[in-house]
Parts: sequence; C-alpha cells; structure tokens
Amino acid sequence: MNIRKATEEDVTGIAHVHVETWRSTYAGIIPDDYLNSLTIESRTKHWRRNLKTIHSAIFVAENAHGEIIGFAAGGTEQTRDPVYQGEIYAIYILKEYQRQGIGKQLIKPILDILITKDYKNVVIWALEENVNRAFYTSMGGKLIASKTISIYGKELIQVAYAWENIHDLMREVTL
Repeated sequence: MNIRKATEEDVTGIAHVHVETWRSTYAGIIPDDYLNSLTIESRTKHWRRNLKTIHSAIFVAENAHGEIIGFAAGGTEQTRDPVYQGEIYAIYILKEYQRQGIGKQLIKPILDILITKDYKNVVIWALEENVNRAFYTSMGGKLIASKTISIYGKELIQVAYAWENIHDLMREVTL
C-alpha cells in the first residue's frame, strides 16, 4: 500500500473511487436516481478543481499495481465554526479494501498538515445512516452536532464527530 499526496494525474482515479464508494456506501440511503447520475467525468472536474484550492490537502492510497483505491481530503473547517479549526472533508476507500487500516493511513498526512498550521482540533461530517461512521467513534470521535441536508429531494441527517485535541486523533491513527 502506498499513500501519497494527490496530483492532477490522479483526478480520474479519485473520481472513480468517489463514484464507486458513493454507490456502494449510500445505496438505500441516497436516492438511486442520484447515485446512478454520478459520473466519473463530473467527479473528475470536481476533484481537479478541489486539487487546486489552497486550503485542501488530498492524499491517495494505491494498491500494489499503482491503482488508486482510496483517498482522503482535509483542510480548514468549512463553516467558519468558532470552535473547530480543521476538518476531514472526505475519506473514501473502495469496499474491497476497507477495514485494512487504510483510512488511518490516509488521515495521518492530513493531520500532519493541520498540526503544522497549529490547528488544535478537527471535525468530520458523515451521513447518520452511513454504517461506516463507526470508524470515527472507534478512534475517539465524539458526536457533537447534527443537521438536515437535502440530496436529490431526500432529507437526510448529517452528523459531526470531533476531536477536541487533534493530537488524540493523531495517536489513534499511528497505533
């Protein structure tokens, strides 16, 4: 397994992981019409744009064949919350590679960057119905907030997990 900073050449691989993980993770949660409308082309444009933003750090995980099988993105907290400074924006790993410690490996370099910026804490948002959110509680994340969002006309609950001390999460990902 190789974890490295994403480059522009990676955006199609990131888009592929994004589309596939949304379809496998959110089936039965997000409307099928929306999931079926996701394309690698549209996600490629999205990730190409994200790669150019100054505030985000994006890392990819490659398998032994050099194929991108997961990615994570993070940076400054996006809602201007007065308490939380850092945020993990996304972490997606193809289903067949989950539960192998890749998520922790992907989060670590993002935390390194946030710590370098003197961020004291970090937050991540997830859909309440996403069973994979247990990953955050297993690493000590505390449920701190929830909000309703709408995806393709369906009202969903998004929940936030936080680590008041970013170093607590760093210890978890380096175990």
